[in-house]
Amino acid sequence: MNQTVYYRSGLVLLTLLLSVPLEAKLLRPTKNGEEKEILIVNSKRRVYYPVKEEGLTYSLSGPTRVEFISRYPVIRKKKRSHDFHYFIVLDQRDTIEVNHRYKVQRSIRSVQHPKHSYTYSGNYFINLSKGEHTLQLLEGDGLKYPVLVRVITKEFESLPGRNRTVLTPMVHKNDVKLRSGDKDMRYFECSSEIPLQIEARGAKSLRILSRLEFTQSMGQESSYRLRVREGKKVIGTYYFNTERSSASQILDRPEKVPGKWRSCHISVPEGDHTYSVEVSDRDKVVLTRFILY
Repeated sequence: MNQTVYYRSGLVLLTLLLSVPLEAKLLRPTKNGEEKEILIVNSKRRVYYPVKEEGLTYSLSGPTRVEFISRYPVIRKKKRSHDFHYFIVLDQRDTIEVNHRYKVQRSIRSVQHPKHSYTYSGNYFINLSKGEHTLQLLEGDGLKYPVLVRVITKEFESLPGRNRTVLTPMVHKNDVKLRSGDKDMRYFECSSEIPLQIEARGAKSLRILSRLEFTQSMGQESSYRLRVREGKKVIGTYYFNTERSSASQILDRPEKVPGKWRSCHISVPEGDHTYSVEVSDRDKVVLTRFILY
């Protein structure tokens, strides 16, 4: 199951807050949302919207975390994996192409189209900064059927004081000391060639803090992506935009500059779990820190 994201038309200005997402809310299109499809998922009715030529438009306020849950319809005889994609346009300025490849999930059925099957869901996440935002979903090229998308938002609250455990990766190449103000913190180097594995026991929440490592040849701003897996299952692909930090430094690496921190949050179910964290962009190093609470 491969999730690849391409982006164009500049950089997306996203501010990721050190916070906990609250109860999820289904976001309904403010334009072209008249047509919908009801899928039965685990005996529950879920509303999806087809992304067609006219696209879908959403209006929302930040800060908020946005999750895009997408599936592709196929005729029942098609059992192989299927590629599908769509575009996300943020604030009429930045365009992201989201690509997925998934097998058919036989337990899913449609109220409107009982003869169709549907793939496993592809999940993509964006955290938006404070203020008013618009999202447009546009159809991909060369698809026989429209991609079905369900957009969920979660508001944020500050992370309350509670018992927290800083986790150390099972195997890691380098741990890096980063100084921010008068405080030193331990981060772990992660890249496409050096994924990290984290063991976590639930039921709890896992906060992944990350900072892009800027080299001298990089500009003031840059973007990067983290992909989190459990086994072969992709938990999510997280897209970040960041800039050089003027308040932090990487000790013992004076030629490198850390980016401002960004974070993502995953829910850890009951029991023992092993998560793999990897950078989707080649030639980029991301410093990571893991907090279980």
